[in-house]
Amino acid sequence: MKPCVYLNGLYLVLLTTALYGCKKFVEIPPPVNQLNINSVFNDDKTATAAVVGIYSDMEFSSPISTYLTLLQGLSADELTSTSEDKGYLDFAGNTYMPNNPYAAAVWAIYVHIYKANSCIEGIQHPGALSEATEDQLLGEALFSRAFCYFYLVNLFGDVPLVTSTDYRINDTLSRTPTSRVYQQIITDLGNAQNLLKPAYPTEQRVRPNKWTATALLARTYLYMSRWADAETQASAVINAGAYTLMGLDSVFLNFSNETIWQLMPVNPYLNTQEAAFFIPGSPTQIPVYPLTGSLVKAFESKDKRMQAWTGNTVIGSQLYYYPYKYKITGGSPLNEYHIVFRLAEQYLIRAEARIRRGNIAAAVQDINKLRSRAGLKVLPTSLTKDQAITAVQQERRIELFAEFGHRWLDLKRTGKADAILGALKPSTWRAAAALWPIPQAQRSANPHLTQNNGY
Repeated sequence: MKPCVYLNGLYLVLLTTALYGCKKFVEIPPPVNQLNINSVFNDDKTATAAVVGIYSDMEFSSPISTYLTLLQGLSADELTSTSEDKGYLDFAGNTYMPNNPYAAAVWAIYVHIYKANSCIEGIQHPGALSEATEDQLLGEALFSRAFCYFYLVNLFGDVPLVTSTDYRINDTLSRTPTSRVYQQIITDLGNAQNLLKPAYPTEQRVRPNKWTATALLARTYLYMSRWADAETQASAVINAGAYTLMGLDSVFLNFSNETIWQLMPVNPYLNTQEAAFFIPGSPTQIPVYPLTGSLVKAFESKDKRMQAWTGNTVIGSQLYYYPYKYKITGGSPLNEYHIVFRLAEQYLIRAEARIRRGNIAAAVQDINKLRSRAGLKVLPTSLTKDQAITAVQQERRIELFAEFGHRWLDLKRTGKADAILGALKPSTWRAAAALWPIPQAQRSANPHLTQNNGY
């Protein structure tokens, strides 16, 4: 049995089925020790446990659950920091450098990619698994790899494209052009769509189904400005009949019918990391990561999301607002799972794609579904194209704030980061900060990794 290894800047971890909370996903006892990969993928139950372990790891002390929302919110115009931790303050000011420990932590998403690759290789071992199990697990592993690469390529730009566990290949990988990484994401998601079924393999939506892959594919096409494809994929999710918009107080609960995919808590002391990060520990404590004044002002006066999804506290004479989408700071009751994809985003993807294609009236109808839920006046379908684009961007900002960095990625993909962040952070913002630095430790281990411009 091989030990865990670290190869040239990519954390390469031998597949392990010592899973956190595995029994909550599948009713089998998790193996205690690492197993030989061939043994794992010769049995439906242990193979399933191995794939489910990817999601357990994503939720347990992973950059996905721990840092993606926080660091992107700080990088954008959503969050600020009252912490004395320089690493966080550098994200709030966009002054991060290659030695920033949190940028390095996000790069460790490669851990999940390596595990997904291990599963993909093991699942495809001839004749080892039943056909139904093989299709489901392979689809899940392909989706997981695509999901991880979506964030890596949007945060760091060109990144090494690792699609195997062969250290002889991975040992000296250089950065792959963004376009090629996106093509791999599309290929993986298309294959996942074909392999996964519409029905979830578990009672709760904690493992991906066909519509989870479709939701990420819709987002990917939006980011690539492939408007027709984005509209088609988002419409497929919306029209699937499996999801409905929920009341504002129910959206982020674990039973929400708006949820497309969620990560189950595996830390017995936490529901979600977001609640632990954002909610003050006491009425006299200043929020560590309060909302920026610009975001607070962006809410319309009668928007019910302000009351439902933000909290506030007065310390001295200062009023602070903070994200309050997740409301349970401890581990009990276990009512809030970490929602990764939900239906509201699909309406916004379709709306933007429709606007870009000139179908303003239909796009405004999609936007109005969310505005109506928020108690706001509906917009007229006679908006101009420019007015409709402004409306959908405003709706994305308010609906998706403090969720997996939507605002940070939107500012970059729409070309607005320089204007908006330059005005908000005039003394620290620079265009090069739109891409985070490649961690110095990774470049020291692998001389084939080049650095992003400006670092």
